[in-house]
Amino acid sequence: FTTEEQEAVQTALKQKLGPEYISQRVGMGGKKIAYIEGWKVLSIANEIFGFNGWSHSVTSQTIDFVDQIGAKFYVGICAFVRVQLKDGSFHEDVGYGVAEGMKSKALSLEKARKEAVTDGLKRALKSYGQALGNCINDISYLNYICKLRDEKVSVTVALI
Repeated sequence: FTTEEQEAVQTALKQKLGPEYISQRVGMGGKKIAYIEGWKVLSIANEIFGFNGWSHSVTSQTIDFVDQIGAKFYVGICAFVRVQLKDGSFHEDVGYGVAEGMKSKALSLEKARKEAVTDGLKRALKSYGQALGNCINDISYLNYICKLRDEKVSVTVALI
């Protein structure tokens, strides 16, 4: 990265995500869990680093279990994903994917593999900064953003 590029990247990575980037799902015990969708974090990474300023690779993938109960399959897969910038710096993290109750072993494996890689990619990218999802770990910020969304207040966050 040139000095100007590096400064622009650092500035962009410090920006926290607006409510339009944060999704929620119901987790165990009915608790809401915040997350950023895979396609959104890829889009943000391309905006910040440039489409050719970063890459990712799956360094390993392990099938933890494949169970068949009746005619349905249950699969768990772990994947290690590395994100590397054009300057050679990288972050690596682990992701996990599951497929439950599917009728096809092949489709179960495919779903769990893709989910594990996406999870690992998102976890590795968030190591770079707030704009790539790290702000989701900040409970006070997350509460603030969820309140804004609930009040239907429009917030625009400029990334670059």
